[in-house]
Amino acid sequence: MEIRQLEYFREIAATGSINEAARRLNMSQPPLSYQMKQLETELNVRLFERNRTGVTLTKAGKLLYERAESLLTFVRSTEQEVAKAGRKEVLRIGITPTTVSTVMPCISAFSRQNPDVNFEVRDAITFTLFNYLMEDIIDVSVVRTPINLGNVEFMEMGQEPMIAVFPPDKAPEGERLSLERLAEIPLILYRRYEKFIMDAFSQRGLEPDIFCICDDPRDAMLWVEEGLAAAVFPRSMSGMCGGLTIKTLGEKELETKILLIWKKGSRPSGLLKKFLDVCGEVLGSARRER
Repeated sequence: MEIRQLEYFREIAATGSINEAARRLNMSQPPLSYQMKQLETELNVRLFERNRTGVTLTKAGKLLYERAESLLTFVRSTEQEVAKAGRKEVLRIGITPTTVSTVMPCISAFSRQNPDVNFEVRDAITFTLFNYLMEDIIDVSVVRTPINLGNVEFMEMGQEPMIAVFPPDKAPEGERLSLERLAEIPLILYRRYEKFIMDAFSQRGLEPDIFCICDDPRDAMLWVEEGLAAAVFPRSMSGMCGGLTIKTLGEKELETKILLIWKKGSRPSGLLKKFLDVCGEVLGSARRER
């Protein structure tokens, strides 16, 4: 199985059409079809079901498509790292959209102390970054609990409460909100934190009114703006809540931790160790100033 075959396969899967994939790849259709037949022969499986409107992935094709993205990402990362070998070291770091402000003081301090180091940054959700770490696509990542920490070492960078976000004219009074009061309000939950939040309600014997569960916090904000329900998020997402009213949830069990994680079972590289040392110094100094 060749890298170019994976690239061809991914393009066909993404477009659902061999003809369209050939056009995007700037090649003719027959050699592209031949490469896919060769790939299917080598793997001894059918990757596509062909029909009049294009192609659809088989079960085996869907599995290969999931793996192909990680493999091709790893190849690109390796190419970049090798190309820079002998010139500058590269620290590969993952960051979730809501943890940038937490890790930036560490990155800034590290960069000033190590001006010959470049960065390769991957922005994604916690679970995607965890997989990148396990597959050695990145060296270290900033993530947020809840997450399984069995296969990683970690450093705690901070913690923060959850917030409830309301339309301006529908927010209850007071700066803080209890779970008991929240259970009386129609809620939108970000799927990433669904179990985490529902467990907190369950521990208090409460049954919340779940109006909607969604995969994208930006969608949730639109629903809140329409006055349909309130949304619950970590406080660092408050920057997305322009024009809305924010109430802090005071329960300790709803606090999330921001962690710096790296793979367990192998000694950190010299570059990663330098970064971890700087992070420890920056975080220690920040805690002393509080």
